[in-house]
Amino acid sequence: MPDILIINGSARLNGNTQKFIGKLTEEIAFNQLNLLEHHFLPYNYENQYPAEDRFDFFAKEILYHKHLIFATPVYWYAMSGRMKTLFDRLTDWVTLNKEVSRNLKGKTVQLIAVGTDADLPDGFITPFYMTANYMEMDYRGHVYFNSDETVTDEELAEIRKSFFSFIPA
Repeated sequence: MPDILIINGSARLNGNTQKFIGKLTEEIAFNQLNLLEHHFLPYNYENQYPAEDRFDFFAKEILYHKHLIFATPVYWYAMSGRMKTLFDRLTDWVTLNKEVSRNLKGKTVQLIAVGTDADLPDGFITPFYMTANYMEMDYRGHVYFNSDETVTDEELAEIRKSFFSFIPA
């Protein structure tokens, strides 16, 4: 099983976020979860969820990987709604399933963001960085792709080399 898990928060399975995941991960072994394909409800304080809620599936999948990469389009200057729901549900791990959250310690976290602005909005990476910090994971940075601009093969090779620097050569 690959050490890398990419969690795609896009509302389109074959949209720009997936396109850039594909470009960035050429020749890289990874598993991927698409939030669009899995049902889980928003966090609630009573921690009562129906049987069809699939959040526990994510808990298990995330624990099997050493490197977590969150990939999200920029929607209204923030992560996608699906990604936000996932982050909100991490509260379950902190409050009810503390053994799960403790098993996240030491994992690496990175971010792939895709949008149409020249740069990421101020504060965009804050939830990713702060969540990793809170759960004692190692936030290793982000890469932003402007889907309106072309990335050359040379630029992509440099981005890939830097982004995946944790993989032994």
